[in-house]
Amino acid sequence: MAIFGTVATLEAQGCPKKYGKVFEFLKNEDLDKHFAEVAPGKKKEVIVADGIKAIFQEYDTKFHQDARLEGHRKYADVQYIHEGGEYIGYCDLSKADGDIDYSDEKDIFFCKSNQMSFVYLSKGEAAVLEPCDLHAPCTALAEKKHVKKIVFKVKL
Repeated sequence: MAIFGTVATLEAQGCPKKYGKVFEFLKNEDLDKHFAEVAPGKKKEVIVADGIKAIFQEYDTKFHQDARLEGHRKYADVQYIHEGGEYIGYCDLSKADGDIDYSDEKDIFFCKSNQMSFVYLSKGEAAVLEPCDLHAPCTALAEKKHVKKIVFKVKL
């Protein structure tokens, strides 16, 4: 099941074994310096450790009607909000409806579900999303927001 909260909360819940390098990066790296090199609507990738990369991105959220429910098989996501805030839709893989069109190259598939819940992540909060956790990130329910976010891809 997905885990949501501050980095300290995620560490306290036993995530350091798998995600410790991500948390170290968040605490020790100059994140503003990386974001200074990211233009709105663009991305920047940084290798954090063997099997872990960080994708810095800046964008405006989209309304939940336009959000796409996605999943992964080879990587877990840790999605960290550096500035702004967004809703993230999520549900268990077992609640997926419709086609799952998997791209092995990009390790992503898209599907639908009538059983999606939404959690709001604000500055300094993150979501840990395992392959069983379908998610619809970058979402606004009422008002669009400008967001700076890091998505860590952690090879399983």
